[in-house]
Amino acid sequence: MPALDVKSSFCDNLEELVDACANFYRENEDKMRLRNIRERRADLSSFVESFHKDCGTLTSAVQERIDDLKNDCVILMTAHQPNLFAYSGVFRKATLNFVLAKRLERLLGVPVVNFFGVADQDFTDDRWVKSSLLPAVKRREGVLAIEIKLPKMLMLNRVPKPSMDLLNGWKGMIKEWLNDAVNSVDRFCKVNGLPRLGSAKPLLHGNFGSLWKIVEDAYERCKTYSDFNAFVMSKIVNEVWGYDTLFSRFSECQQIFASEFSFLLSRFKDYSRSLKEVGGLSFEKEIGEGVSDLEPQLVPFWYHCDCGSKARLFYSAEQGGSATGHGDCPGCKQGYEISFGAAENPDLSGIASRISARAIPMNLVFFKGLGVSCYVGGLGGLKYLMEARCVANELAIPFPPTPVWRPHDRYWGIGQMEALFEFKRISGSFEVCDQAGALARLNSRIAEVRRDLDELEAQKEKIAEKLRQGSGNETMLKEKVRAISIAQGKIRRSSNLSVLIHDLKILENVAVVFNLIPSVIDYAVNVGLKEMSDQWIEYLKRNGDLSSNVHLKGVLDDLMVFNTDFFSPIN
Repeated sequence: MPALDVKSSFCDNLEELVDACANFYRENEDKMRLRNIRERRADLSSFVESFHKDCGTLTSAVQERIDDLKNDCVILMTAHQPNLFAYSGVFRKATLNFVLAKRLERLLGVPVVNFFGVADQDFTDDRWVKSSLLPAVKRREGVLAIEIKLPKMLMLNRVPKPSMDLLNGWKGMIKEWLNDAVNSVDRFCKVNGLPRLGSAKPLLHGNFGSLWKIVEDAYERCKTYSDFNAFVMSKIVNEVWGYDTLFSRFSECQQIFASEFSFLLSRFKDYSRSLKEVGGLSFEKEIGEGVSDLEPQLVPFWYHCDCGSKARLFYSAEQGGSATGHGDCPGCKQGYEISFGAAENPDLSGIASRISARAIPMNLVFFKGLGVSCYVGGLGGLKYLMEARCVANELAIPFPPTPVWRPHDRYWGIGQMEALFEFKRISGSFEVCDQAGALARLNSRIAEVRRDLDELEAQKEKIAEKLRQGSGNETMLKEKVRAISIAQGKIRRSSNLSVLIHDLKILENVAVVFNLIPSVIDYAVNVGLKEMSDQWIEYLKRNGDLSSNVHLKGVLDDLMVFNTDFFSPIN
């Protein structure tokens, strides 16, 4: 089969995206006013309101959009797992949808609602739902990991919220990370006669304090781990940023799509065949995971077990008979055989509250049920989106534009500055101006020292062999061994081998820090939460390119004017 053209399915800039969404809405406007879509939107509004009441983010702007949801409107959508102190890509989805909504509202003259689905029924095994990274060049892996241990094979909404001890432990770790980086940078400035951090210190600590108030408020309001993370997200988006984004838990709102799930089951042969076909498609480049080989045999939803896990169900149906799904819960191993009624006209109303969409069907049921005019995706789900589009075309489900905005933000945070100063300290001793050159020289120096040590070690081994064989003067041979050991010690000390090895690891970590897409904590501390949104919005209005890196101004930017040579990019 021919390769799927990734770029042709996505928009490269905001202007192109606005036009694509407007055209999609106009082409499908009549379908979006159908009774079933109006009903789904009204049903969704109650679950949205429930989330925002629980979170404490039922602002007047949010309430106005909930009311719009019950009437004629355009719906833009995105979704994500409730990650622990989520990285920027999660929040960036909300910003793109917000800006896009305002543009479309002016263009179309219709209220535009941006909806954020919280995938709280995903499993606990994803790395980013249980860990969050901050740049820390002197640490072993170049990062500080904020982590939580979660039970395996459990849905996120069935995990209780973290203990207060763990929450306080995270706070202590982050404060220590911030203090260490600030002190490290300040010492470097002092030793090299550069302006000190001065007033930047209280700003950095104040920014962290503001974020942690949000974290603590979310913690007080939540009952589950997934709500803790989702509430932090909503409080940033709805309270700090002032967006009218509507959040809802998938664990609540997906039950309104029983008819859409039933439609997929009624067309299971076509659905399954199209999954097999997209599984055989090749891509221009690796863009993430897609459907597994088993997917065409599975019903389009998970079945939730009483133990808090969920089972995948294999589809079976007799000619002209009933359809069933059978499978085992991976958590407690209980077996299930669920009847769906007639194969050509299945009825899922009795189990709607116990099912949730698998990856590709998630887009299909929401798009068909709500009449979505745009879905902002992520890099990790690109292949799923491509495959879902193919399946939707087969089943005649309108599939909206699906942009992705996940460039690399560039800003000088305290962790990034510490990494740069460490780079300058190490590379400066070798008179090299790029990381690759510094690594090459440092590796060469370490190899030279080790070669000298290895040659002496080989001499020791030869002498030791003579001692074992009892040949030669034993006293003299032992003196030679001792002399060689002393020579090795001198080489280690004079070359500072242990320091060289330590510096090599730090130099390797510099690239880790500069390539890291960190937790929102890093943005909050170094850029400021409100400023983070303001600068993203300004970039979209001024530039609009959805693939270029974004340069943000941070708390430490005013320090850059004193010596720009110290802040040249790492190659």
